[in-house]
Amino acid sequence: MDRNSSRYLSASDYDDQLVAQGSDNEQSVSRHGSRDIENQPPQPVLFLNGRKLKYLNVYQILYQAALKDNWKLAEPILKKDPSFARQKISDRGETVLHIAAAARSTRFLRELVKLMEVGDLELPNNDGSTAFCFAAASGLVEIAKAMTERNKNLPNIRGEDGVLPITMAALVGNKDMVSYLFEVTSLDVLQQKERFELLETTIQNEMYEVALNIFKKDRKLASSVLEGNVSVLYALSQKSLAISNQGGDLKRFIVGACSPVWRKFVSVISMARRQFIPWFKVQILPEKYVLKKQAGLLLEELWTECQRSAEDKLLELVEKERLLHSAATAGNVEFLAVVIRNHPDLIWKVDDENRTIFHVAVLNREEKVFSLIRQIGAIKDLIILIVDNDGNNILHLAGKLGQPIRKQKIGQMEVLKNKLLQSVPPNADNIFGESLQQLFREIEIIRHIMETQSVKEEEKIMPPSFLRVSGAALQMQREILWFKEVEKIVPPSLHKMINKDGKTPRQLFTEEHKLLLKEGERWMKDTANSCMIVATLIATMVFAAGFTVPGGNNSDNGIPVLLKLNGFTVFVISDAMALFSSIVSIIMFLSILTSRYAEDDFLVSLPAKLLFGLTTVFVSIVSMLLAFAATFFLIYSNHTGWEPKLTAACAAVPVALFACLQYKLWFDVVKSTYWSKFLFRQGKHSLY
Repeated sequence: MDRNSSRYLSASDYDDQLVAQGSDNEQSVSRHGSRDIENQPPQPVLFLNGRKLKYLNVYQILYQAALKDNWKLAEPILKKDPSFARQKISDRGETVLHIAAAARSTRFLRELVKLMEVGDLELPNNDGSTAFCFAAASGLVEIAKAMTERNKNLPNIRGEDGVLPITMAALVGNKDMVSYLFEVTSLDVLQQKERFELLETTIQNEMYEVALNIFKKDRKLASSVLEGNVSVLYALSQKSLAISNQGGDLKRFIVGACSPVWRKFVSVISMARRQFIPWFKVQILPEKYVLKKQAGLLLEELWTECQRSAEDKLLELVEKERLLHSAATAGNVEFLAVVIRNHPDLIWKVDDENRTIFHVAVLNREEKVFSLIRQIGAIKDLIILIVDNDGNNILHLAGKLGQPIRKQKIGQMEVLKNKLLQSVPPNADNIFGESLQQLFREIEIIRHIMETQSVKEEEKIMPPSFLRVSGAALQMQREILWFKEVEKIVPPSLHKMINKDGKTPRQLFTEEHKLLLKEGERWMKDTANSCMIVATLIATMVFAAGFTVPGGNNSDNGIPVLLKLNGFTVFVISDAMALFSSIVSIIMFLSILTSRYAEDDFLVSLPAKLLFGLTTVFVSIVSMLLAFAATFFLIYSNHTGWEPKLTAACAAVPVALFACLQYKLWFDVVKSTYWSKFLFRQGKHSLY
């Protein structure tokens, strides 16, 4: 090939990285060595500033052009010989269309599909995946639309392992892509099992609108749940839901909220907000709220259909799979409301540890679920008397901190043993029975070893609600609050009840929270020490400033020269306020340092002192900077013009900085100290 014939492949179309990759030409040729040498694509020569560069394979050029969305580079090659679009150019057998779809090269792909035959879009790679499968996994709906417009059958062609593009997009979690593919994919190509798996995947990835549409098109999926596949219900028991006591009102709301007209309106408003007022964060209908509503409606639809088909079987599955206890562990009060609303007897069901949903809620610190106990009337007095397998009543569980990993593993081994027993056929031969008995003996040996391990050395899994509280001291405050709240509803006889380890609830609480108590004490002292140093420095400075007033004093009578100016009044008041507030904060932090750090001190006393100390430190900083700004105005206002104003503006920066850095701590302390009294108030959902 001469220089003129390769001019369209000039090096100006490449970057330095592409030129460097030309040295790998020999490897590229060996990669395609399975082809005839005579049929190898031409080796174009590249020129850069009149200097000949190394040869590049045409397949390399197309590969790089597809990756970089550079259609100008590939256009002359593909127009001259469109058959290159059908060639496999990678080790895995991908065509240039595969590469462009995976790289999200929108413009390149749009132009490429125009040159390709309709059937060429269905070419698979070595694993059996079409380029449309790559597009589905990429999540870019624009690419999928361009390919579907050319070939309507692409969404229905299976890829690697027989997976449809919609299933692949759902597994990856591309919500917009799944929504689009649901409209263009025929569900008839999906088997019943595949539809159920797609329903489960969309629920796991919170694509509730698609999941709801799938279920509405095939309500027979409820039969799969009744056959024992409760993974869908289990997934919903772990998700955040929003339901209504009036199903019709909820349905009408969802239909309106999820209608195309409403979605279009919301998208227009959101686009206008991003363009003109990007700082404005308020949305007409928050996306999370819509997701919760969709999930709630899906649960109600699925539960109603299962009830209509086989109610007794459904309740048996709920009890067998411990779905209520799973929801209570996750704090999913909405799931409990839907399930228990028509079957109140379910609140009596216990798990393998002989614990009701209220016991599980206390153990996992889920206040919304625990608050439901106020709705069951006198039944409450009977449920709280239930004792678990370790002899713990509900107050003992309030005294526990987290669940030991060792015990959780032992419980999993017990579940495995029970499942093995249930799977043994009645006509099993002796050899099979002996092998199974040997396996059971090994499981028991491992279980015994794990049970005899030292409890002090094992790690624990903390409830998510516990980890949401920041700071060891505030975590201790929340734990004491939980213990006292549960203590209010149990009879006095349970206060002194001893479990299998010989401990009362209070003794168990003290032992379990020993390390947290020390950590909370250390956190409180460190915080108080740091703030006390700041308060002391402020008190020292403003005390000295109070006797070195701006402008000086009259030498005859000692009266300040600038006494009659308004700025001097501002200086005096702000300086005094800074002094008094800093002294008060010193007293507060000193009382924290000298506290006895008893368990009950963390409930109100210590957090209140910390809150008051932080507030007064902030007031002292603001007052000190205000006094400085007033002094600057008094001294320099008659000599300069804009400098005092600039100085006053700069004085606001430390105030804003302190507020931004400390407001989260201040807010957490306020919430834990004063708002926590509303933590156990009755929720809006009713069990009956």
